[in-house]
Amino acid sequence: MTQPYKTTELELASFLKARGHRLASAKLDGRLVSFEFDPAASDDAANYFSGAETSARELFEAHRSLRALLQQVREHSTQIGSEHRYRECKANR
Repeated sequence: MTQPYKTTELELASFLKARGHRLASAKLDGRLVSFEFDPAASDDAANYFSGAETSARELFEAHRSLRALLQQVREHSTQIGSEHRYRECKANR
């Protein structure tokens, strides 16, 4: 089975999304958010680094939606961490 293409770079992820690659997941990876795409995205990642062009409108929309998703992932992680700490404190009473 082929591995998904992963990146923590918002700009690259936006490019891949604008080029039509499906975002499989976005996960907190330390302090960064890791975006996972279908394996075929690796070819377009090479195109990104070689200066390929894409629609400015689609790139802007992808960047905006991923930025919002990034914020949601971080907020969710903070809430989960807070709930976990709350349960630990309550259990230690």
